[in-house]
Amino acid sequence: MSVLLCDTFYEDVPTLDEVKHEISSIVGLREIKRHLEAIVEKIIVAEKDASDGLKVLPPKPFHMVFVGNNGTGKSTVARILGKLFYLSRALSSYTVTEMQGNKKMKDAKGGVLLVNIDEEDPINSKLVDEIIAAMDEGDISIIFAGTYKALNQYMKFNNELYKRFSARLQFDDLSPEELATILQKKASDQGEDSLICGFELDSSCSTIDIADKIAALAPESLRRLLNAHLLDQMLIEARKVAERSGEKTIFLRDLAIGIHSGAQIYKNLLNL
Repeated sequence: MSVLLCDTFYEDVPTLDEVKHEISSIVGLREIKRHLEAIVEKIIVAEKDASDGLKVLPPKPFHMVFVGNNGTGKSTVARILGKLFYLSRALSSYTVTEMQGNKKMKDAKGGVLLVNIDEEDPINSKLVDEIIAAMDEGDISIIFAGTYKALNQYMKFNNELYKRFSARLQFDDLSPEELATILQKKASDQGEDSLICGFELDSSCSTIDIADKIAALAPESLRRLLNAHLLDQMLIEARKVAERSGEKTIFLRDLAIGIHSGAQIYKNLLNL
């Protein structure tokens, strides 16, 4: 399933403190967080050496493979890595271009190119040659992301591409407790892009209770397929329930209906 096609993410110029906060806010992915924190420490050491008058050479950007299902945080980690590579002077830009299938590379030079590998939408050989050439030129970090099956199937037919990757990160599926934590974070966001702007979760919606509802009402096969991508629709459906009852508070019973309805929508879309 293709979740995102092609987009370039532009954000404000990052600071190390902001990136450290982003890393600490990641739900789950403990091993990956340790890798990111290790890069932060290297940047801190390099900055100290530079302030002491030592010559510090910027590291070379490297290319990675992200293995995991949809909604496990691959795009989030790619954006954080883009900022860390920029702050370490490994890259000249902190933008991330996300690409799917045969969409052309755009605005990727100097930053991170995230290539989503789909079993049903393979990248053509001409584009692979372009990607390999970009890898060899430098000033770009290329990340291939997808399920183990899709990546394994793809890499065994593209050995020249495979040889150029130096790191592999595993993105595990999110547990019901982790999904519940992310849902609570989304619900607490009352900005202009909030999914439930003007509504709030009732105190009865504890992490444990939400996790129990997700485990009971969203089939494990669907959770493994979409992970956090399920949550937006669940919150939207829960808000609709509260609206119909004239409430501005989403109670646990409303959220349970939203979780069930959101899961059902995706089951129908995916013919599960």
